Amino acid sequence: MSHVVLIVSGMVLMFLLESLFWPGRGLFWRSAKIVPAARGTNTPPWGQIEYVPIALDRPEDYFTNDLQEAAQTVWVFRNHTEQQLAALFSFLSLDAAARSYLTNRAHWEMLPRAIRLSPPPEVVMSLSAETRRQLYQLLAHNPENWAQAMPFRFRADGFDDWFADCGLPKAKIELVRKLTYTDRGNLCFADAAAFSQLSTSEETKCLVKGLWRVSTFVMKVRIDPTTDVEQLMKYWGTFGSGRAYKPLVDSMSRVPEGSTINVSDFLPPFARLRLYTYPDPRDTNIIRQDCFWSAMNFFNSTPDNGFFNPARTQQALRSDFARVGDGSRRFGDLLLLLGTNDLALHMCVYLADDVVFTKNGANVQQPWVLMRLPEMLSHYEAEQPYQLIVYRRKAPAPNSALQISSFARAE
Repeated sequence: MSHVVLIVSGMVLMFLLESLFWPGRGLFWRSAKIVPAARGTNTPPWGQIEYVPIALDRPEDYFTNDLQEAAQTVWVFRNHTEQQLAALFSFLSLDAAARSYLTNRAHWEMLPRAIRLSPPPEVVMSLSAETRRQLYQLLAHNPENWAQAMPFRFRADGFDDWFADCGLPKAKIELVRKLTYTDRGNLCFADAAAFSQLSTSEETKCLVKGLWRVSTFVMKVRIDPTTDVEQLMKYWGTFGSGRAYKPLVDSMSRVPEGSTINVSDFLPPFARLRLYTYPDPRDTNIIRQDCFWSAMNFFNSTPDNGFFNPARTQQALRSDFARVGDGSRRFGDLLLLLGTNDLALHMCVYLADDVVFTKNGANVQQPWVLMRLPEMLSHYEAEQPYQLIVYRRKAPAPNSALQISSFARAE
C-alpha cells in the first residue's frame, strides 16, 4: 500500500508541475504577460543578424577529369635583373637549404627581360607564411604567375571549414595548412603544383575539390518580443516579396524564446532561387551570366537577358536608378566598382550589415553567394585605385546623368 501511495503522489506532483509551469502550456505561462523590452533603440533597421559560415561545395560533375601528372612549380620574375633577384632572395627570410637553391644561378633560366625558376617542392614547403606572402605578392604582379595572381581564397579563420571531410589524410591536411598564407584579410593557397608533386593523383583530386569550395554564410534575422516588426519590414519589404512575410514575422515576434528567419526569404524571386547555386551548364548563355546581369536582374521575377548588353545596363542605370552620394547603403542598392579609365570591374547588390549578393565571374564555376563587402573588394585589390559607386532604385523619372564614361566589362 505504501508503494501505491508513493506512486500516486508522484503522479499528482508531476501533474501539478506540468499544469502550472510547463513552458508555453502551464497556468503560470498562460497568465504571465510578456513585457517586451524597448524596441528599436540600438537595433539597426535590418534587425539582429546571425551568421552561419559555410564552405559551399561545387557540383561533383566538375571533378570528372583524373589528375595523372604532377604539375611543376614555376616562378617568373619579369623585369628583374640578376642583381635585383639576388637582392630579393637576400632580403627574404629563407632557411639555409632554400637560400642555397634559389641563389644558385645554375637554377635560373634567363628569358628576355625575365628570369624563370622551377623550385622543387622541398623549397616551396620551407617558406614561412610571411615569406610566402611577401614573395607571392611580388609574383602576382606578373600574370604569367597565374597561381599567385589568382590564388584560391577563403575567409581567414576558415581553414577547418575549407578542408573539412575533403578526403585527405591528416598529414596531407597539415601540408596544405603549411602552404597557406594570409593576404588582405583572406586565407590564400597557390601551391597546388608543389602539393601534387608530393601526393598521389587521388589526393590531389581531393585537394582540388576542397580548394574549389566557396566561402559564404547563411544569414538570418533574429525575431523575438523586442523586435520592431514595422521597422524591420520597412527595411526588408521596400522591394520584392519581403512585405508578404509580415504576418509570419508578427507571429514569430510572440515566441518568448525568439526564433530566426532566413534573409533569403526577403529576397526577390531571381535572387532567392539562385542563392547558393551554380549556373546550369546546359544553358547556352552561361558564359554571359556575369555579375552585371545578376545585379541588374536582382528585382526581376524572370531574368531580362537584355542585360547581357552593357549599353542596356548603362541605359537602365540612367533611367531607373539614382546615384547616392551621401555614403549611405540600404537593401537593394547596386554597388558598382569602377577601375581606371572608368572600366566597370564588378557589380553586386547590397543587402545589410555590409553584406552583398554577388556572382564573382561569368562562368559555371562561380555561384551566387553572400559575401562581406570587404571580402568581395579584396578580390579586386590588384585593380586599385578604384571607385565604389552606389546606385539606388527609383520611380520612373527623366534620365539622370550617369557618371560613367565607359562601361566595358572587366570580368
